[in-house]
Amino acid sequence: MNSARPHGSQKQNRTIQSLLVVLIVAGSFGVFWFFVSYSGVNANERAGLDGMLSGEAHRPFVTRVLVPWLTNGTAALLPESASERAVTAVETSSFLTSLLEKYQAPHERALEGLISLGWQLAGILGFAFTLRALVRKVYQAPELFPELVTIGGLAALAPMLLFGYIYDLPNLFLTTLGLYCIVSGMKIRYHLVFVLGLLNKETAIVLIVPAVLLAWDFPRPVVSKILTSILIQIGIFAAVRVPINMLYRDNPGGAFEVHLLDHLDVWVNYPVIGIVSVLAAIGMLWLVFSRWRQKPAAAVLGALPGLGLLVLFVISGIPFEIRVFYEVYSAGYLCILATITARKSPLESRIPTMQEWLQSLPLLFGRKTIGAGERQL
Repeated sequence: MNSARPHGSQKQNRTIQSLLVVLIVAGSFGVFWFFVSYSGVNANERAGLDGMLSGEAHRPFVTRVLVPWLTNGTAALLPESASERAVTAVETSSFLTSLLEKYQAPHERALEGLISLGWQLAGILGFAFTLRALVRKVYQAPELFPELVTIGGLAALAPMLLFGYIYDLPNLFLTTLGLYCIVSGMKIRYHLVFVLGLLNKETAIVLIVPAVLLAWDFPRPVVSKILTSILIQIGIFAAVRVPINMLYRDNPGGAFEVHLLDHLDVWVNYPVIGIVSVLAAIGMLWLVFSRWRQKPAAAVLGALPGLGLLVLFVISGIPFEIRVFYEVYSAGYLCILATITARKSPLESRIPTMQEWLQSLPLLFGRKTIGAGERQL
């Protein structure tokens, strides 16, 4: 009887886990639907679907080429009759008609619209299951914890989905996948993901900060190895982004837009909203960086570029358009999980903490030797 109970408990946990996985999939579809319905994706005339696919959209939007290239490439692989069939399918299906209308896809671009929607769905599903794997990799947590917090991570996206572009959900997925590759020590895969992330949006450059850990040999880091890793990533950034910027240099627009006056306008005309926004930002920063030394180094370093993104958001972001923080969402979420659970059931990190990373800094410059009792990572 005693041996049967653990087996029964394991079977019950597997059943619950399967149900939670179903909820993760359902939640991903929910985020997809919410994004398409309420984000205003493709509504910006300077970054409409037709202009993005044809390469005639304004800069900087047109330089975010991954989804347009994937969409055009997928369409090119299909038979010539596929476009007509897609138009017919949309005309005979009220659901598809409504979906493409919400997605702001032109009627003649029905095929490309459906393909692009497929890449959006793949992006959010990829994010959900990568986040689940990331939580498992970073924390020693109770069974079912990764599934539960993944559902929470999907739900917490809601405020960020009120504005959207076709590269947003893939951006969320690729930066999360990049962080997973970093904590897993997958150097080659990380660089491949880094390339895809840069094709999708130039701000994937922020991955360089946590990626320092890929070349950080604990407990004795080597300066030359770390510098080489950083220079390789800067070289990849230049090799990817410079040709793209040259390709679209004659398009209207610029490298970034300035919306500082829009933020000031909110403060002048809606001071209460401005104060609430600042308090919310302070609260979020506290959740992310509170007791930062005890948190996983990859999570803290991954969230750190969010401070720079905050400055850029104030200068060039539209008020309340917090989608600009997708690049640091997963790293910040890992930090928030540690803050929330700190008192009652602290999460134990499977990877080096910031404290351990800081302790290795003197060794980087050869200022002390390893003690006999120090942890070998």
